[in-house]
Amino acid sequence: MGNLYIGLLHYPMRNRRGDVVTTSMTSMDVHDIARTAKTFGAARYYVITPLKTQREIARRLRGYWTEQERTRENTNRGEALELVSVLDKLEEGILDISDREEKEPLLVGTSARHLDERRMEYEEATDQLREETKPMFLLFGTGWGMADELTSQLDYLLPPIEGIDEFNHLSVRAAVAVTLDRVRGSGRIN
Repeated sequence: MGNLYIGLLHYPMRNRRGDVVTTSMTSMDVHDIARTAKTFGAARYYVITPLKTQREIARRLRGYWTEQERTRENTNRGEALELVSVLDKLEEGILDISDREEKEPLLVGTSARHLDERRMEYEEATDQLREETKPMFLLFGTGWGMADELTSQLDYLLPPIEGIDEFNHLSVRAAVAVTLDRVRGSGRIN
């Protein structure tokens, strides 16, 4: 069985006009996605931003829950936040996974847009994790989605999460939860 790794990217992302930008990291994304990643058995959760001040905030948040709060309260939030690694760029996450696993990860992205090239269905991702030993690095974008320069580096893209009407702009925290449930939930991977 392959291990699952999660990455939340803040660059290169698109803004509502389609410009390539660096998005802001939010403390809720760090905290809530860590809890979801732990719930669904991710080996690591990488928060990836080129902004030094944003990385410092993420590290302080992680430290609070893994060191300070855990010693004062009987809480398991620190256990989830221990999964968090804060990085400058995607390549650092790929290298870290390659070092841990002794093989390069399969890069699988998510998007709210229909990008049919290199499409991988959720069931295929589940099967890949169950049947292969290669790790999967599941990447999530922020803002208005990953820039084309990033999606072109991916091995596969999962289909969009669709609701019941035209509106399709979930928070990344919600998208991570739905995606992990589809890929790892419902007892599909033991």
